[in-house]
Amino acid sequence: MDVRRLVWVVLAVVPLLPTGPAADARVTSVKALGAASFWTDARVARATPLGRRLSDEVPDVGIPAARGVPGSKVIGALFFDNGSGGHYCTASVIRTPKRNMLLTAAHCLYNPDTHAWHRNIVFVPRYSAGHRPYGTWPIWLMVADRRWLQSGDPDMDVAFAAVQLIHGRRIADVVGANQLMINPGYTRRVVVAGYPAKENYPADRPIGCAGSTAKQSRSQLRFDCHGFYGGTSGSPWLSDYDNRTQAGHVVGVIGGYQEGGSEEWRSYSPLFGPNVASLLTTANSRA
Repeated sequence: MDVRRLVWVVLAVVPLLPTGPAADARVTSVKALGAASFWTDARVARATPLGRRLSDEVPDVGIPAARGVPGSKVIGALFFDNGSGGHYCTASVIRTPKRNMLLTAAHCLYNPDTHAWHRNIVFVPRYSAGHRPYGTWPIWLMVADRRWLQSGDPDMDVAFAAVQLIHGRRIADVVGANQLMINPGYTRRVVVAGYPAKENYPADRPIGCAGSTAKQSRSQLRFDCHGFYGGTSGSPWLSDYDNRTQAGHVVGVIGGYQEGGSEEWRSYSPLFGPNVASLLTTANSRA
């Protein structure tokens, strides 16, 4: 792998369907005014990663280390305010009919402990050291599963978010998109990329790492690579990565067990199954 003050008005938090997996979806629509200018260069510079992942002594078993990469225009930094200041995660663009959808970890959008959605959320594709080559895209709709909202279920630490049009253009038409893969199995070769804590990686650029996924539990995957500190929550796990399009098939996202991991060398993801597919269908239908 090239390895205006934001005002939010909550309009609705509602179940969509009375039966079937999509009945578990919760949708929050928000009206964003002046989102891009809220995130000034100074606010971006002060933002800190969501969560903290520690270094730890691990046996030398050939675990690779992430390195700095130019990044992918389909992957970017997700900046938001969770009530304690500005923070960031990682997110990526997902292919949908409406071409405006992001994938990230649910904990990057909603805190089940405080029962609150994060605010002032924007996506910056291929963010790098303060540069925003593809602009700043405000989020206006968020979709997560009620099992995450009610109890922080790690198996549903997956969420989708729709971004606004910029100059009449949809984000997937500008940067491209990854394809979500459902029931990918436990073992795949993948590339994982994201934005680690600046205190651990002062370059403030994306990192990438190639390796294989493995089974953590019936409903969770794991991926071992050093360097995935806080801020990488929401990073997509991409199989079949294409250097030309800078996209691939998403088989996981840093989240789930321990909200993606407590240590920088081992990351987790929920296994994408029918519930995740249904969540995306609901998100696209409301976007």
